[in-house]
Amino acid sequence: MKGWLLTCICLLGSLLPVDAQQINVEDFTRLKRPLWKRSKVTVDKQLAIMDLYSSEKGFQFTADGKTAVEAEEGEGVITLKIPHKTRFLTIKHPDYGQTVWRVPKKYLKKKKHYRATLDAYDPLKEYKVQKQWVLFRLWPKNVILTVDSTRMRLQETDVVQQYLAVGMHHYTVEAPFYEAVTDSFELTDSVKLEIPVRLQPFYSYLTVKVPWKGADVYIDNVLAKNAQTTSQRLSAGVHHVALFWGPDCYYENMVVVDSAAKKVLDIKLEELRLRRLKKQDRVQTKTVVQDATPDSTTSSRVASKRAAGMKTATVYAPVTLHVADDSTEVWIDRAPMGRGDWQGQLAQGFHLVTTRKDGQESVPTYLWVENDFPVEMNLAVPQTSYGLLNIHSNVIGAKVFINGRQAGVTPCVVQGIDASRVCEICLQKEGFKEKKQKVRPKRNDLLNVYFKLKKK
Repeated sequence: MKGWLLTCICLLGSLLPVDAQQINVEDFTRLKRPLWKRSKVTVDKQLAIMDLYSSEKGFQFTADGKTAVEAEEGEGVITLKIPHKTRFLTIKHPDYGQTVWRVPKKYLKKKKHYRATLDAYDPLKEYKVQKQWVLFRLWPKNVILTVDSTRMRLQETDVVQQYLAVGMHHYTVEAPFYEAVTDSFELTDSVKLEIPVRLQPFYSYLTVKVPWKGADVYIDNVLAKNAQTTSQRLSAGVHHVALFWGPDCYYENMVVVDSAAKKVLDIKLEELRLRRLKKQDRVQTKTVVQDATPDSTTSSRVASKRAAGMKTATVYAPVTLHVADDSTEVWIDRAPMGRGDWQGQLAQGFHLVTTRKDGQESVPTYLWVENDFPVEMNLAVPQTSYGLLNIHSNVIGAKVFINGRQAGVTPCVVQGIDASRVCEICLQKEGFKEKKQKVRPKRNDLLNVYFKLKKK
C-alpha cells in the first residue's frame, strides 16, 4: 500500500508543467570518515543530515509529502535535518517551481550525513559570472601582498592567482627596502585581469666633502668634479670612495650607506696621503658614446625595411547570415549588428557569430572568411543550452584546449560551452605532463574544473 502511495505521489509530481520542472538533485552520496583520518562527520541521533550545495536560496522542503523539513541556509550550501526513513523530498521554490526527488537508496537514515548538489535552472535568466580571476605579476619575489583584508607572504614566487568577486578591490604590495604600492582594480565578468607590479627600491645618497677644490672624487668609479659632490642614486650597502689629484690617489675607503639614507662623508686634510696603486687598481672611466644620427642612407634602408614589412590591404568578402525571425539579434565578434537577416562585408579571417533573443544566446559559431569569396549560412536558434567552465590548476600559464581548440591559459573562465554534450579539456605546458579530462558543462551555470599537473 505504501509503495502504491509513493508511486502516486511521484506521478503527481511528474504531471506538473514542464516549464516548472527546473530543479534537479544530483551527485547524491553519503559522507564517510576514512579510517586513517581523525576528521569527524557530524550526525544526529534522531534525524538524517543532508547538505545541498546551491547558489540559490528560498527553497522549501517537505519529507514524504507531509513533514516540513528544517533548512539552514549558508553561503552556497543548505543543511537539512530530515526525519528517519524519509523516502522522498518535495522541493519548492517561488521562481523555479516544484519537483519531487526520490532517495536513490531506499530511504535516508538517522545517524547518517549525506551530500548532494541542488541545481535550479531558469531558461529566461542568463547566468552571470559572480567571480573572476586576477593575476598579480610581482617583482621582486618574497613580497607581502594584501588584497582587501587578506594578507599573504609570498616566498619564491612572482605570479599569484586569486579568484575574487566581480567588482572593486584594493591591494597593497610591500617588501623590505622597497617602496610599497597601493592601488585598486575592478574585476568584470568578461575576462580575467593581469596586474604587473614592480616595486621601486629605496635609494640612498652619499655626499663627499674634500679639502682640495681641484681634486677629483670617484664614487663607485663614477667621476664627480666638485669639491663637495653628491652621488647619484645608490642602493643600500657598501660603496667605494676615492680621491685623486692628477694621476695619484690620496684617499680610498669603503663606505656603508643605509637604506634610504643621505650620508655625508667629510674627508679631513690629515686623512690624505699618497697611495701607490697598481696599474690594475687605477680608476678606469668609461666614455658614454651617444647614438649617432642616422644618415640618409640608413634612413632609406630602414624605411625600405618598414615598407617591406607592412601588411597588404585588408581583403573583405560579402557575407549573408540568416536567422529564425526578424526579432533575433545577430552578434559578430561580440558586437551587435542588428535584428533579422544580416548582410555586409567582413574582413578575411575568423569571426565569432552568435544570435540572441529574450535574454537567450546561441552556441557560438566560428565563421571563416577567405579571400573575397561570398559566404552564406544559417545561424543557430538562441538557446540557454550552454555553460561556463572555471578552469584552474596548480600551474599558472598552462594552455587550455577545449575539444582541440585553445581557449586560454590557466586560470580562466571559458564561456559559451555547449552544455548538451560532453567536452574534453586538455592542459599543456612545457616541462609538465599533458593532462586531459572530460566534463559535461552545467547549462546556464558555472562548473569548476581543477587540474593538478605533474612535471615530466
